[in-house]
Formats: sequence, structure tokens, C-alpha cells
Amino acid sequence: MNGIRVFDSLEKAQAEGFAVFDRIPDGYLVRKDIGAHFALALVKLKPVREPSKN
Repeated sequence: MNGIRVFDSLEKAQAEGFAVFDRIPDGYLVRKDIGAHFALALVKLKPVREPSKN
């Protein structure tokens, strides 16, 4: 059985034909129309660290 595909950037998912379907807390749910149904995948984004204010 295959698992769900996880991308580390939205650009990589879009390059493979996926489009944004929904925003999730740690990234995006993306989907690709493959005819009779959709292929789903996740884009898991790393949190952006803000510079310290020292």
C-alpha cells in the first residue's frame, strides 16, 4: 500500500501538477486531478524563525 506524498515546498508540489486545495496548520493540502478522482498530498512547511530582538 502506498502512503500519502509529502512535499517540503509548494513549488515542488506545483511542479508535479498539484494545486492548493486547503490550508492546514503546518502547510497545505494539495490535490491533482487524475481523471476519475484526485490524488492528495501534503506540503509540510518548516516554521519561519524570526530573528531575536536582543
